[in-house]
Amino acid sequence: MHRLILIITLVVFSGSAYAGEKEHLMQVHGAVCPSCAYGLEKKFMKMEGIKGFSLDFKAGIVSVCTDENIEFEEEELVTLFKQSGYTYKGEEIRDTCTL
Repeated sequence: MHRLILIITLVVFSGSAYAGEKEHLMQVHGAVCPSCAYGLEKKFMKMEGIKGFSLDFKAGIVSVCTDENIEFEEEELVTLFKQSGYTYKGEEIRDTCTL
């Protein structure tokens, strides 16, 4: 019985490890303080499929970890950052999240 529970547990939890993720690295200008990060994080974390967020102030890079099926439209990102007072400069997508 214990072996069956262990096997079921391994299958359930290992399935989440194989769920696809990707990381969106977005270059922005103007985000230079912790309140900047908090405001942007709130906006991104409200979206469906978002798993993590970070902001590197020095590099001006916003990192957002998402489900593999999440795609951002460039217009959507330009608008989101502009409404927050920042300038969106571009995006790079990686197949795995480092957050």
